[in-house]
Amino acid sequence: MAIKKYIPFLILSFLGGVFARSFFNVSIAVIFTVVGMLCGLGIIALASKEFSGIFFWVLIAATFALGMARFYFFENKINDDQLHKRYGQQITIQGTVISSTMKTKSSKIVLHTRDGKLLLIGQVHPQYKYGDLLSVSGVLFEPPTDDTFDTAHVLAKDNIYSEMLFPHMKKVGYAPESKIVNILFKIKDAFEEKLKLILPSDNAALADGMLLGNEGSADQSLVDAFRKTGTIHILVLSGYNITVVGAFLILLFGYFLPSLAAFFISASGIILFTLMTGATASAVRAAIMAIVGLIAAKTGRLSISLNSLFLSAASMVLINPMLMRFDRGFQLSFLATLGLILVSPVISKKLRFLPNFLSIRENAASSLSVELFVIPLLLSWGAGISLLSPVANILIVGVVPAVMLFSFLGATLSFLSLTVGVIVVSPTYLLTNFQIGVAKFLAGFESFIVSFNYIPSFLLFLIYVLLFSWAIKRYVEIY
Repeated sequence: MAIKKYIPFLILSFLGGVFARSFFNVSIAVIFTVVGMLCGLGIIALASKEFSGIFFWVLIAATFALGMARFYFFENKINDDQLHKRYGQQITIQGTVISSTMKTKSSKIVLHTRDGKLLLIGQVHPQYKYGDLLSVSGVLFEPPTDDTFDTAHVLAKDNIYSEMLFPHMKKVGYAPESKIVNILFKIKDAFEEKLKLILPSDNAALADGMLLGNEGSADQSLVDAFRKTGTIHILVLSGYNITVVGAFLILLFGYFLPSLAAFFISASGIILFTLMTGATASAVRAAIMAIVGLIAAKTGRLSISLNSLFLSAASMVLINPMLMRFDRGFQLSFLATLGLILVSPVISKKLRFLPNFLSIRENAASSLSVELFVIPLLLSWGAGISLLSPVANILIVGVVPAVMLFSFLGATLSFLSLTVGVIVVSPTYLLTNFQIGVAKFLAGFESFIVSFNYIPSFLLFLIYVLLFSWAIKRYVEIY
């Protein structure tokens, strides 16, 4: 077997090793012992024609073990953090805000201190932004871990091992760590302010979520409606959302531009939106997955699309192995793109009764294929999903690109004239009202909502075993 044929197996075995180690605590001594034995067996296999067939399996097993080792070393980065050694203590410490998320009743702030990163759960007001230098006083806690949500590991993937609940906070200066990121956040803040000026509150919150990834200002009843209909992903700039948007853009531009030009314009649009969110790690990962989706839409070749997807996923997991199990955004992005690549062309053929006008048929196929792969995951998180979710996604997600386009143009032009901005953004007002109306109407059918409580966990597990078995089979076949 040529070395090229090993690549998909090596990628899958590495990802499998990382995933397995996230569940089972295997010591590094055991891992290295196994790797050493496998290396020795591999050398013997190469030297002897009688054992040459074993070399392939030795290589796969060694890559699996290396995946486990990568997770072990990343997990033990906590040794570089000093804050976790002071759990339960009342401390006063200074740090710089590196991210700030506003919710309806609270705020989440990540502080970069001399002793490590610190998560602050505080009041909505006053609001602190990137670069603010804060002095905080409170008791350090270890992030909780329970059966419903492993907060500790979710934070650990971002090297955060400590938190404070409603500490005393005071701004004492301004010291942004990156001038570039600071500029990007200022642009984002300016756009948000313009959206609030040219749109009513609910419409602005919806446009803000789709364009800039900030769902914190949306009314809770509105958030609940989108959650029940399985369309909550449009309120954040996630891979689930942006993958479908990217595919729509390349199809739309493809009508009047050469395919290569349409691809670069669409990819540039995704990069622009990512930069406007502050180019956070999660947004960058979502953008990478979305661009992989664009490659799938442009080439139409399953081999190139799947290779790009799995290589991208493996690269991200190599850098941060905790993404695979503890980053919901990464999981949604990967599954959404996988569904788009494997299933969308098949579903599109079944939807020939839909018109091709403005890529309605392709957009519907994209939405349904993404739904197929992510709904079991959403259910496993305990989210209640309506059986009408596919309908909701076709209707609501179908107008997302237009909402993003007119929101961007309206907010941009409002820097020159608020009147012009209001006129240009008017389609966003109509379209977001349509989205809100559809979400609230379909969310009202309570009897159609199912949750994890009604679906055995083993059934969801079986569904993903079947989906991934088929996906892996296709990946290996076409390589």
